[in-house]
Amino acid sequence: MNTLPDLSQLTHEQLLEFTRQLAMQHQSLAESNQELEKSNQQLDAKVQHLSILTQKYEHELALFKKHKFAQKNEHLTAKQIHLWDEAVEEDIAAVDLELERLNADKTDAVTHKATVNKPKRRPLPDHLHTIRIEHEP
Repeated sequence: MNTLPDLSQLTHEQLLEFTRQLAMQHQSLAESNQELEKSNQQLDAKVQHLSILTQKYEHELALFKKHKFAQKNEHLTAKQIHLWDEAVEEDIAAVDLELERLNADKTDAVTHKATVNKPKRRPLPDHLHTIRIEHEP
């Protein structure tokens, strides 16, 4: 910005001209300020409009997800329920057979264990020398 002249050195006409220049600068700054405020208001309105659109689209997306992934799409038909029941019954029968087989194996193992003697240590052969060492407590 221009440096201010010494006002005491200026004549009356120079002071009037300086005053006119200051008034014109003030007016141009005021107009610029008004334009900036108008632009700011337009931008605020646009931001508000875009935020409303964002909320609208988020809501629509939530509705679409609810429609797509809602519980109604996971309902089973009567035929599917019947097939599922059959599969469960087959699984239960297979588990029962496995339990019976395991119980039979368990009883066989118990009887087999009772008949098998525990292995015992064999004595050393006669040709080996043995040395007995006793440790005092």
